[in-house]
Amino acid sequence: MDGLDEVAAGLYAVPPAGFTAARDRAVAEARNEGDRQLAARIKALRRPTAAAFAINRLVRDHPEQVEALLELGEALRRAQGELSGAALRELSGQRHHLVTALTGQARDAASAAGAAVGEAQLREVERSLRAALADADAAAEFAAGRLSTALAEPSALPAAFSAAEVGEPAGPEEPRSSARTVRPVLSVVREDRAERAAARREVRRRVTEAETGLRTAEREHRAALQDVERLEHEVAHLAAARDESAGRVERARAALRRAEEEHRSARAALAEREAERVTAADRAAEAAGRVEHARGRLDRERARLTGVEEKGGR
Repeated sequence: MDGLDEVAAGLYAVPPAGFTAARDRAVAEARNEGDRQLAARIKALRRPTAAAFAINRLVRDHPEQVEALLELGEALRRAQGELSGAALRELSGQRHHLVTALTGQARDAASAAGAAVGEAQLREVERSLRAALADADAAAEFAAGRLSTALAEPSALPAAFSAAEVGEPAGPEEPRSSARTVRPVLSVVREDRAERAAARREVRRRVTEAETGLRTAEREHRAALQDVERLEHEVAHLAAARDESAGRVERARAALRRAEEEHRSARAALAEREAERVTAADRAAEAAGRVEHARGRLDRERARLTGVEEKGGR
């Protein structure tokens, strides 16, 4: 069962007068959850007729009686080619009583749900019940409880069914001993019914577990998608920050290269100026020596001059 089956099961339990509004709410909810495909499939669901609604409520409210109808139909179809007209008349008698009883239950179920069903609609219900008995595909549609219109009864029932229904033999009467075979057939049906019901309950339990698992997985998937979207935004933001910081690093490296080049130039200039300073210092030292030598010579010449002048004065 997928999401549509779950929604449809609820919608087809709603009286026809409220179906469209309920369906539109389900469509809006699916759209709000982001599932547009499911919304479109829900929108395509058709409003049930009064007869179809009565059948859907019968399936929903009286599952055991519906199961009896389905099993009787299976037994009739299986026994059609094997039993005598008398045996089929006995089975068809059960068919007649069960159809009558279920038609009344369908009317009551629809009324309890707030939808009145008239005589014309009840005849459609009866035809749908007979269709479910006569045809396996119709039985499957009936059992789903999601009819939008009543089922069409086969244009002609099998000869044995028709004859049995009106109390006329379908052909030459079989020996009385073959009519007794109906009792083993019905006994097998009754014995198998509980077994199949238990098997169906087990399958339904597993289906329910699978549906729960699916819903959990879908919630986890949506949460994971949200995490992916959030992380993608964060990754994009961090990538932009990385690119920006890489640009700053490249600019810083370029500035460092320029600074290192300037540093090397400054060191070379310093070395050159230091060499010039050493040379100048050497020249200054030499000049200082010459100054000292000149100063000593000057002192000697002055002393000589003084001596000469003193001699000339005497």
